[in-house]
Amino acid sequence: MAEMEMTMVITEKILEMVFLLIVGAVVYKTGVIDAASNKKLSNFLLMVISPALIISSYQMEYDPRLLKELLLTFALSAASFAAVILFCRVVLRERPGVDSPVEKMAVIYSNCGFIGIPLINGILGAEGVFCMTAYTTVFNVLVWTHGVILMSGGGERVRLKDMWKNLVTPAVIAVVIGLALFLTGTSLPAVIANPIASVGDMNTPIAMIVAGANLAQGNLLASLKKVRVYYISFLKLIAAPVITVVLLFFLSGDFNVSMTIFVASACPAGAMGTMFALRYNRDSNYASELFAVSTILSMLTIPLMAAAAIPLLS
Repeated sequence: MAEMEMTMVITEKILEMVFLLIVGAVVYKTGVIDAASNKKLSNFLLMVISPALIISSYQMEYDPRLLKELLLTFALSAASFAAVILFCRVVLRERPGVDSPVEKMAVIYSNCGFIGIPLINGILGAEGVFCMTAYTTVFNVLVWTHGVILMSGGGERVRLKDMWKNLVTPAVIAVVIGLALFLTGTSLPAVIANPIASVGDMNTPIAMIVAGANLAQGNLLASLKKVRVYYISFLKLIAAPVITVVLLFFLSGDFNVSMTIFVASACPAGAMGTMFALRYNRDSNYASELFAVSTILSMLTIPLMAAAAIPLLS
């Protein structure tokens, strides 16, 4: 796919996602769904739909090239996280009246599940989702180790038992199952594979509708008036992807791997920041504002960043 054509595909996917975000906001505001039903939809997405998409993406004939891409994605994902973590330590120092850990969490940990997976699925198809599972696995390991230490202020020890419990999620189980099927060259019978693929196809619409409903629950206008929110969004949506692209330019050499990690890094702040802020008594309202504003701005920044990054990654 030519560079210009891929940029157009990304722009089209973003426009589709914007429309679905609006649908989610409208159905929430009109009472078609409420906060409780949206939470159930979110759980359905995490527990059923995303694992189905992951398993379906692994239903490919074994190819050493794909295995190499997967392992390379693991390594470069870890490297990109390390680079952004170091960057945040430099630019987001403790200051009075600012919840620095919440800001760092927003910049480091993106919404690679709800937005990254649908987007890379639209760009690279099953191979993109295949690589994205490696990124999300590294994400989960780091968020339950580094993320816990960051948000607890170092006051909570990371116990292996607790970390293991949090890591054993339906998505991770799906990665293990999918990888086993891929490595053994096992293809599921059509009567099983087709329903799994059909459920996985719901990932993009449900993820965006849930995200749109989440955005509609907050006071978006008030959030948009805060200058600091734009600064953190700049770090998340521009600075972090630039750091990632520079790293990939020198270390990767594989377009699918590079594009997957770039897309994940260019996604807005994830909802995990709000969840951790609530758990560790941080400023959860601020975390929600960073999630909302960065999500809206990302609909503009992702295509622009992609247009600049694709020639470097090709």
